Formats: sequence, structure tokens, C-alpha cells
Amino acid sequence: MKKTKIICSIGPSTQKWENFKGLVDAGMNVARINFSHATMEERKIDEELVERANKELGTNIAILFDTKGPDLRTCTFDGDYIDLVEGETIDIVEEDVLGTQERISFNYKGILKDLKPGMSILVDDGFYKLVVEEASKDKVTCRIMNGGKIKSRRGVCIPGIKLDVPFVSDVDREDIKYACEHNGDYLALSFVNCAKDIEDVRALCKEYGREDMLIISKVETQYAMDNLDEIIDATDLVMIARGDLGIETGVENLPLYQQMMISKCRAKGKRVIMATQMMSSMKHSIRPTNAEVTDVANAILSGCDAIMTSDETTMGEYPVETIQNMKRICENVESYYRYDNKYAYVAENKTEIIASSVVNAANELGSKVIVAATMSGHSARAISNLRPNAPILATVPTRKVARTLALSYGVYPVVVNEYDSTDEVINDGVAQAKKFVELNSGDKIVIAGGFPNTGKKTTNFMKIEEI
Repeated sequence: MKKTKIICSIGPSTQKWENFKGLVDAGMNVARINFSHATMEERKIDEELVERANKELGTNIAILFDTKGPDLRTCTFDGDYIDLVEGETIDIVEEDVLGTQERISFNYKGILKDLKPGMSILVDDGFYKLVVEEASKDKVTCRIMNGGKIKSRRGVCIPGIKLDVPFVSDVDREDIKYACEHNGDYLALSFVNCAKDIEDVRALCKEYGREDMLIISKVETQYAMDNLDEIIDATDLVMIARGDLGIETGVENLPLYQQMMISKCRAKGKRVIMATQMMSSMKHSIRPTNAEVTDVANAILSGCDAIMTSDETTMGEYPVETIQNMKRICENVESYYRYDNKYAYVAENKTEIIASSVVNAANELGSKVIVAATMSGHSARAISNLRPNAPILATVPTRKVARTLALSYGVYPVVVNEYDSTDEVINDGVAQAKKFVELNSGDKIVIAGGFPNTGKKTTNFMKIEEI
């Protein structure tokens, strides 16, 4: 039984029902729709696939919409690909062009004025390096340091350069509105640099009728690392976006930075996602490399709630096999590892104090399952953050609440009717637990819930129930 959640980026390789269903069966919890690449037609296809899966398979797959953000990208190429030839030169021009081997353009104007001879330009997660040789206001000529075939609209990083553009562009505003109007469960913000970026987007979500939208802040710049504490305080979840972060800050800093983010998120009760190149070799290989297997395992051992695929499931040759491998790694690592709650977490309210008691009791008793009766999902998230040995069965009132738990480690939501008494909470909790795991006479389960079920709903009781 996998506890670590898996986000799958959806694209051409997984937009047919057979492959999408394969992802669900293999262990996908959240479908990611990337606004940087998905056309309106593709967005509709992806949304319909999620809806069909939830209806036909009885799942609670959530939708994550990922904004473009103020990211620098190449233009569209003639034929969608161009060959970068090592040792040759290529021009970057200010005007919008259809990219060729001779010249390309970027999506933001005015960036050329900041480029000087000797500066490096890193393209497609740093796989390709260009070095500026000549620069003018309308054109920059670069030497190609390493070659290969590159696809349209790939990300560009120029270390030390910060784009002088608003965090929320007109395009992003429309995309945020789209996410709010199309049942988005999570909204990932690219290139967040400070708490104000998050607050501005929350205000927009409220304007579009989705004050409840869960915000994922993607940390991928040095500026974000400098403001990490305020970002964690302002966001709902953090994504460790290692591609641009490694390019921007130096790959040698990634191991320390990612552990710093995980530790701070755990201490503050915020969920954290590991992303970028988790299983990238499986774009073209039927099996992952040993290093990739270890990378997935270390994400779990370090305390991540979720892991994410990118190209592996958008354009890879083995998308379903990728998730099958991830699931096996997760289950194997989780079955042996026991968390010791070494993070500096301090409970701040009644729900979190009860959550701590629930985890301590369940671990001491060797409970096979914890039942969290939760109206909003908060108590289940609080219990999850403390990493109990037992899985957490969350009884929730709606599918919408169930999807808010799609990125909570070890939480398995089931939709039930609202309860009218503490007896109902306990009796149905036991009944649902028996459906969820095999329970024998003498087994003990821990149940947490809240009553009365009126006004502000908070968790206010815990009960140990013996079967």
C-alpha cells in the first residue's frame, strides 16, 4: 500500500484512455496540466480523462494546474525541433521569429540588453549551453558549446539575471481564471520569489470565486531560497523544482537546499513535493537507472509527501512503466522505514495537539490503521505530517475534500455521510476501517474526530477502539 503520492504530468504519451488508466492503476494521485505547453484542446482532453477515471474507477484523482509564471522560454521552432550543432553559432533576436538552426527568439522582449559577451545561456534544464560572443540591442550571437536536438518552447536560464516583469502576466491571469473555473484542486506557481507573489495570486483566486484553491509554490530561484521562510508561511505546499534551481544556484547546492526545504516544511506542517528528472531515463528506457531509484527512495526517506514526473509521462515511451516502478520503490522503502519525527514541529492548536496524541497512541499500540473523521481534511493533514507507521483513513463529506488530501502522505480518503453523533463517528469509523484493512479480534485502531458537527468544525476527541 503506497503512502507517497505521485503527480503525473499529462501529455501526448498519456492522453489516450488506455495509458491514462494505466497511470491510475499504477498509482497516480494527481494529474498535472502544464499551462506552458497544454493547448486549450489538450486541457479539455486531460480534464475529461480525470473526470472519466473518477467516475468509472471510483478514484479521487485531483487536478493540478501549473502556471507559466515569469519564465524565459525559447520560441516555437520550424518543425517543432531544431538541431544545435556543437561549435557553430546561433543568433538570438529581439523580434518574434519561427526558430531555425540559424536564429531563435525568446518569449520576453528586452532581455537582450542585459546580455554581455562571455555570459552563459542554459537551455532545457541546462542540458544545452550557449555562450554570448557578440551582443547588440537587437541581436545576440552565441557559440553552441554542446549540441543536440531541442524541442520548441524549452526553458531558458541565464544565471544572475532576474526578469524585470510582473509576477502575474496577462496570460497567467487568464490561466488562473481558467483553473478556478475548471475545477482545479491545486494551482502551482512557477518562479515564486516572495510571499507577495503568493498573496497576489490568492487575491485573484478569491476574485474568481475560488478562495479555497490550494497553492503550490515552486522554489526554483536563488531569490526564492533567500525568502524561503516567508514563502513557506504563505503557501499551502512547496515544490522543489530542481531543474531551474540547480541551474540558478549550482547543482552542488541542490542536496543541501532540498533537505533544507523539506525540514522547514515538515517543521511548519506544510506538504512538500520533489520534482524534476526523477525517472528521466525512462523516457526511452524500460527500466530506471540505479541513481534514479535511489533518488526516489531518498525523497521518501527525507520526508517528502509526493514525487512528480515531467517528460517521463508527457512524451516518454514508457509512461505506465515509469509509475509502476515508482510505486514499487515507494512501497518497498515505506515498508522498512520508520520516521522518528526529528523535525522541529510544534503543535499550535487543538487539532494539532490531538494529532500528536493520535500518532503516539497508534505507534505504541501497533495500530493497523488510524481513522480521521474530518470535514475539511485539516486533521488528516496534521496526522500525516507526523508520519505515523499506520495508514490514515480519512472519512470526508465530499469528493472535493477528498481531493485536497491527494498530496498528503499516507492518507486514503473515503466519502461518507455527515455524522450526527460521536457514536456514528466511532461506529462508522470502525466499519470503514474493516473495509480498508484486515482487522482481527483484539486489534486496536485509533479514531479522531470532532463533535458537535455545527459551527466551526474542529477535531476535539480521540478514541482507542479494540476490535
